[in-house]
Amino acid sequence: MQMLGKKGPKMEVEIQIGGRSPKDSPVAEELNDLEMEDEDLYRSMAPKGTFTSKGLDPLVKTTNKLLPLFGQDPSYPKISDTSSLPTDLTRVLSMFISAVDDAVEAGILEPEMKIDLGLVTDDMSLMSLSGKLDMLSKNKDFKRFLQEEAPEEPEMEEEVAEVEMSPEEEDSFMMERM
Repeated sequence: MQMLGKKGPKMEVEIQIGGRSPKDSPVAEELNDLEMEDEDLYRSMAPKGTFTSKGLDPLVKTTNKLLPLFGQDPSYPKISDTSSLPTDLTRVLSMFISAVDDAVEAGILEPEMKIDLGLVTDDMSLMSLSGKLDMLSKNKDFKRFLQEEAPEEPEMEEEVAEVEMSPEEEDSFMMERM
């Protein structure tokens, strides 16, 4: 397949390994299965009810206010009237919920700031959620909590043993690998 690039034609090449495309590999299939499970999980968690722009617009606005605190681009798009929140928004809200839960556990936020998506069923509950998100976006202690680095696990360095080979052994080794 030939594509036109800025500097001329580009060729798209499909890599075959052992006669199979990486897309056909068992790892790709397993990854696809995991992505489908993840999508199903967030679809089942998504609040369901009657949601209109009256509740959705403020939610999107406050979501975009909070996203930069999580190192994300504040460009979540407007949502049309719906009976279930989109899974990608549910995923973002779950990220916020996890951070709020951690901040409550650390004593940074009051327990009243916890978010329960199970209570979100209509525009009024969306507006209530938006109010909490707006308060979080302005809370200096919460912002500081998010900026603190999570304790990192010590990195394990791989030890690489250097093996001395004669030039003939190197050639033989390289030829075996081809």
